[in-house]
Amino acid sequence: MTGLPSAGPFDLVIFDHDGVLVDSEIIAMDLCASLLTEHGVPTSVDEAINVYLGGSLDAVMDAIESAGTAIDRQAFDIRFHDELFDGFRQGLRAIPGIRTLLEQLDVAGIPFVIASSGSSQRVDLGITTTNLVEFFPDDVITTRDHVERGKPFPDLFILAAKRAGIAPARCLVIEDSPHGIEAAHRAGMTVVGLSYRTPAARLSAADWIVTDAADILPLILRS
Repeated sequence: MTGLPSAGPFDLVIFDHDGVLVDSEIIAMDLCASLLTEHGVPTSVDEAINVYLGGSLDAVMDAIESAGTAIDRQAFDIRFHDELFDGFRQGLRAIPGIRTLLEQLDVAGIPFVIASSGSSQRVDLGITTTNLVEFFPDDVITTRDHVERGKPFPDLFILAAKRAGIAPARCLVIEDSPHGIEAAHRAGMTVVGLSYRTPAARLSAADWIVTDAADILPLILRS
């Protein structure tokens, strides 16, 4: 990315994907609740948001197995993503204001990457469907396919920073879930909680909380 030198204290901005770049969480959590209920773990959408938002699909499958239902994890994974991707293709949109933020970061010469607990296929579809793919070549996208442990473990963020050649303390993470905030802090990074779909109270552990993507750039540039 080209442009002017960074004016703020952060050398890298790390974006979560779901709920930060693309408005996918409501689609994913609706499907999550439906599949859990179908497999013997009655779950509302609100409960799915409270428990599984920002985590990995493994946590959903663990809950089903803990309730005493044996599942074929590979088949469940395939079904979940098939139905999720259908939902993406039908109605996925970018988070309001996020494209403008990416354009502003590009002009300011501040590099940015993605670190997501979702699969590479999920992220690729998300940013392609919402026309954000031009900002994210493959080498700046880190997903659950690249690490053994997803959020709330710090592995994704640590690897994303390592791939970019930036020290964790110089990274600012944009997150929308408690799992993601915990993972970023465990990686030694500063976190902005984006409260677009997620209630602000659930993001209280973040260093800053905003409800509008337009409020993020001043935090990145502050000295």
